Amino acid sequence: MVSAECFKGLPFEYESFLVEKYDSCVTTCRYIAIFHATRNHHYMLIQEKDNLLDVIIYDSREDTVTCLNSLSYLKQDTIDVFTNHIFNNYPNIKTIEFPSSYSNLLAEKSILALRSDDFIISLPPSLDDYFKQLGSSTRANVRKHKNKFLKENPQANFVTKTGNEIDRNLIDKIISLNFNRIISKGQVPNVNSTHIDNFHQYSQHYGCVAYIEVNGSIIAGSIAYMSNKSMYSYFLAHDNDYSNYNAGQLCMLYLIQVAIEKGFTEFHLLWGESEYKTRFLAKPRTMYSYIIFKSFSYNFIFNKTKEYFSHLLYDFKRSKYALPLKSALRYFKKKNFKQLNKLQYLLILLFERVLY
Repeated sequence: MVSAECFKGLPFEYESFLVEKYDSCVTTCRYIAIFHATRNHHYMLIQEKDNLLDVIIYDSREDTVTCLNSLSYLKQDTIDVFTNHIFNNYPNIKTIEFPSSYSNLLAEKSILALRSDDFIISLPPSLDDYFKQLGSSTRANVRKHKNKFLKENPQANFVTKTGNEIDRNLIDKIISLNFNRIISKGQVPNVNSTHIDNFHQYSQHYGCVAYIEVNGSIIAGSIAYMSNKSMYSYFLAHDNDYSNYNAGQLCMLYLIQVAIEKGFTEFHLLWGESEYKTRFLAKPRTMYSYIIFKSFSYNFIFNKTKEYFSHLLYDFKRSKYALPLKSALRYFKKKNFKQLNKLQYLLILLFERVLY
């Protein structure tokens, strides 16, 4: 018989279980304690006799419970046990939310919403095997830029650091390069000093930083996090002075090499469709948000209708009819920001919002 029991706080004693069971860099006690520090943390142990089946971490405030097991698969049976226990034992709870899940779930009085896809590379056993799978033009492009870079910068070093080897200055430098790239494109960075503190703090537990340095200066770097069988690339940046070498691409390929050598089977480039992700063999994995209502209500009906139209838009994005719009968007994005008139800039914003 399956039983469920709830506790207050975070289940640090089950950290290794969480990593192995859900294989998600954001479903760990360390991540939740750092990035969701203001949450009202609880957890549920779901067991069958003495066998632990699931550990669900959640936030409870007012009339809503939010599941914090994210970027992971949860079985329908697990969802049913969790929601039934919450609704039956906590009368004030009206809705239960699952903000980021790979599971396509079904339940009465529920809304399954589509989120931006996670793009994932399935890693082969060796880097040679990975390169053989790339398209011929991509292989030639990578080889050309790497050979040119090494020929003109023979003193370059490719460096990897993990866990407590990663210091705050290293995180600062890579994010600074990322900011400079964003600003050069006419955009505004959306990461502040608190976020940077969090990235560094979490890197001490599950971090992997790969970077390229020339004469002691970092010219490209990537901040990633490691889980059970997966690596998640969070930040990728390079110095604008090294753009002619495609330094960011070289750094990403170096990080993929590190992931393969460490035995990971999946490399996550996270949400948002882009041409370079497709070139490097990343395939979309649909992400969902999921809301279960305790009873039928106006809020439920409104959101259900809204999601119906969202699904129609999702299907259009992946249809042949969206391809000409995506081609036009790529054409305009290749232009320098200052070359665009207001109408072209507005069209880019509109197409990005609709297509991605």
